[in-house]
Amino acid sequence: MKRILILAIVALWLAAPAAAQQQQAGPAAQPGAAAPRTAGVDPNAALNGALQVAGMIDAGHVGELWDGASSVTKRATQRQPFVEGITKMRKAQGAVAGRGWTAVRRQQLAGTDQVPAGNYVSVELAAQVAGNKLLRELVTFRVDEDGVMRFSGYVME
Repeated sequence: MKRILILAIVALWLAAPAAAQQQQAGPAAQPGAAAPRTAGVDPNAALNGALQVAGMIDAGHVGELWDGASSVTKRATQRQPFVEGITKMRKAQGAVAGRGWTAVRRQQLAGTDQVPAGNYVSVELAAQVAGNKLLRELVTFRVDEDGVMRFSGYVME
């Protein structure tokens, strides 16, 4: 199950450059076409949400994180394997001495075997751990069908 979550995050990460290029170039204008739902997502809100997610993980509240996660995440893994996987991944790196943001990306994905179609927002954080080692945290949110942005994934490497 952890592998599915990590594959989903990796797929989003790999899709980010293509999505960024598509956003820069802009989609072909079609009369009456709705703007991507991620267009209305405030990058500051995504960053604040990512910092809250990272703080919840730091504090050991991974189960609560899963409880409020997107249905996409809940379909990909059950609660207990999710909690165990994230907790193990996080503990292996040691305590976080500080963190800052590196990037906020909005992606509109057509969908793959690993990641369902939808609108996603990924926030990359740089976390300083023991020995002044810098690690990358990637927190991903999905804009669900009801228009609410919900947590959908986390990885630290």
